[in-house]
Amino acid sequence: MLTSTCLLSTLVATPAAADPVTEALDATDLSPDEFMAAFDDAILTGLQPMIGPAPSITGNADLDNRIRELAEARGYKRRAEPSIPLTRIDGRFLQPQAAAAWEELRTAATNAGHSITLTSAYRSARHQAWIFRSRLAGTSDAALSTLLETVAAPGYSKHHTGYAIDLRSGNSVLFDFATTPAYAWLSANNFANAKAHGWMPSYPFGIDDQGPNPEPWEFVWAGAVNIICADFAPSEGNPFCDTLDSIFVDDVTWLHQTKITTGCTEIRFCTERAVTRAEGATFLWRLFGRSSPSQPAGFDDVAEGTFYADAVAWMFENDITTGTGPLTFSPSDPLTRAQFVTLLWRAAGQPSPARPHPFEDVGADSFANDAVSWAAGEGITNGTTRTTFSPSDTVTRGEIAAFLHRFIDLVPL
Repeated sequence: MLTSTCLLSTLVATPAAADPVTEALDATDLSPDEFMAAFDDAILTGLQPMIGPAPSITGNADLDNRIRELAEARGYKRRAEPSIPLTRIDGRFLQPQAAAAWEELRTAATNAGHSITLTSAYRSARHQAWIFRSRLAGTSDAALSTLLETVAAPGYSKHHTGYAIDLRSGNSVLFDFATTPAYAWLSANNFANAKAHGWMPSYPFGIDDQGPNPEPWEFVWAGAVNIICADFAPSEGNPFCDTLDSIFVDDVTWLHQTKITTGCTEIRFCTERAVTRAEGATFLWRLFGRSSPSQPAGFDDVAEGTFYADAVAWMFENDITTGTGPLTFSPSDPLTRAQFVTLLWRAAGQPSPARPHPFEDVGADSFANDAVSWAAGEGITNGTTRTTFSPSDTVTRGEIAAFLHRFIDLVPL
């Protein structure tokens, strides 16, 4: 029979612990400048790696250059265009992640009793040029500067990225959005309701030289991790802002504490970033003690003084690699999962595997067969599924952290 205390415990639910990302997001308190930096410094997918030539604005090259000079003096920055198909939503187009986050934000606003609708999302540079020309009231610096207070120069709008939206509420006009209850809800507590879905003010109040005048109706999506990274203080137990929800968080923390890596920046580890052959060699060399090689490796594409020169020479000297050719190591080439596990196996002394591996995509005739069998038998890898190893996939920084951590924990040296 339940006692009254036990009965009470069955009726009162224990609050679920917040996940680390939610806790960190709730704790962020960004200044206007930090909001701006959060988007400018964000690592976002679906964007062209190179911005390319500045788009035409008026067709007059001298005038176009002057418009860009004035725009940049105001703080406008060039923006990348999408590199992937955008998602159509509410008659507009957005990056897929932003489209999903917009639906979440709109639903949350509706549940809180507020109406928010899109008035603009992705805009091409060509469309932006049409808007700019349609509002051009003169070509003097004064006239151009006045226009740039409210209209971005083509190539400089955040709308080009597919991550920016303009909002209105109910029957209000765009320029009155800041006076609506919906904006009050979005902006309360340092924009907590917007940040909960990865959104931030695009051009907040309180910044000079940010491009246009403050635009409270424009929001940008950067996602929780990029927002957290804008207000992050690293610690020994929590060195990186982008690993809080990663399956590799413990492996990455160990890797940092053992000084095998310092991350891709001072506060980011970039778990999903592909690893090059030079980087993979350096991870292994540091793990095995950073010993000084007796001589250079002799590869024409490994220059002395590079961060990986000693690592490659050490691997060559210890028969861990023979390079990609007699005189080449190909340091900038991506490193595959099969290649890295093979390098790790060779560095460990090429031990005989206890049993065959279970992976259907690593054949008996594969150069990596023994290495993968050894790694699977030792618990260094479980594959990408129960029956696949994905040997040709480029190994990521997170995966390397896991491989090395498990190797140290599970393999006697």
